[in-house]
Amino acid sequence: METTPVSDTHTRELALALHELSWRLTRFGPHRAGLDPLPASELAVLRAVVDEPGLSISDVASIVAMQSSNVSAAVRALINRGLVSKSPHEDDRRVSVLHPTPKARIDKRAIDDALSDGIAEVLAELPTEVVAALLSAAPAMHTLAAALAKSGGSTRTPVARIDNDGADL
Repeated sequence: METTPVSDTHTRELALALHELSWRLTRFGPHRAGLDPLPASELAVLRAVVDEPGLSISDVASIVAMQSSNVSAAVRALINRGLVSKSPHEDDRRVSVLHPTPKARIDKRAIDDALSDGIAEVLAELPTEVVAALLSAAPAMHTLAAALAKSGGSTRTPVARIDNDGADL
């Protein structure tokens, strides 16, 4: 695989822009949907559970590159919020598995819809060439996210999934 050399200044600029964008998006969607944003650790755990129901706490810890104790704390908070349920594994009752609740799925859809609609409104105000650049960058951003997951110690790579409406899940 051939790589393109990138200056430290451009790399820093990209990293900081992506970080700020991520920070704003994690608050923008829930706010527009009328929901409170989740702390980053809870959001990461919830995403993993929604993406792959039936995971154990150890599985989630591996996916999100967090300590199992921190995942356990996030799971307790998510259970208290009514977003995750925990049940014994069918083959090994000593292990608990996690599932998103119907409320989690409804809230996620509301956030995704609010985020998509809000971004569409903002894009409509931007110059055409900026919109084209942003839209064409989406596949590269998914690739970057997968590469970051690999290099961050996670043993699993998040997969960008598309639902029937063409929206990312």
